[in-house]
Amino acid sequence: MDEDRHLLAVAIGTAIRSARHDAGLTLRDVAAKTGLSQPFLSQAENGHSVPSVMNLHRVAQVLGTTAHALLEQGARTPTSLVRSREGRRFALSDGAVLRFCSTGVRAMEPNEVTAQPGSQAGEHTEHAGEEFIYVIDGSVRVEVGVEESYVLDKGDTLYYPATVPHRWFNDAAEPARFLITSTPPSF
Repeated sequence: MDEDRHLLAVAIGTAIRSARHDAGLTLRDVAAKTGLSQPFLSQAENGHSVPSVMNLHRVAQVLGTTAHALLEQGARTPTSLVRSREGRRFALSDGAVLRFCSTGVRAMEPNEVTAQPGSQAGEHTEHAGEEFIYVIDGSVRVEVGVEESYVLDKGDTLYYPATVPHRWFNDAAEPARFLITSTPPSF
């Protein structure tokens, strides 16, 4: 593990352990509620591994917080500037990268996704609040619930209740880049 990844693993692990203690939960409790193994969670808390964004999201939901809050460790500043080549990046799934477009704890959560052809969000997710998608480049298909599927092209937007199971796919032959904004923050 390179030095930057190691520092990130330690910071995330410390934040997870602190939030878990604050929530009054054991590793076994978190494992049962997330479907993740207790040894995996222990390795994450001890800074020996970095959970994927989706696994961090699951853990955060169980702990009553967000992945952003765990990554930022509660930092809140009045202004957040993230330059185009900056922002924490995480593999969301095979072929898809998530970039956090703000720092600190916020009332809304903007994230940029770069999705290669054939990539997808993985499983359906649902959480409190609402989400907004804006396609910057390419095309993306978004499932909202079990019967609604929307193909969004460059410049298209979609707004939906995040309490309905949802996920996205890049079925196109070209990469896609889109902004997902959630309120309240859930990642």
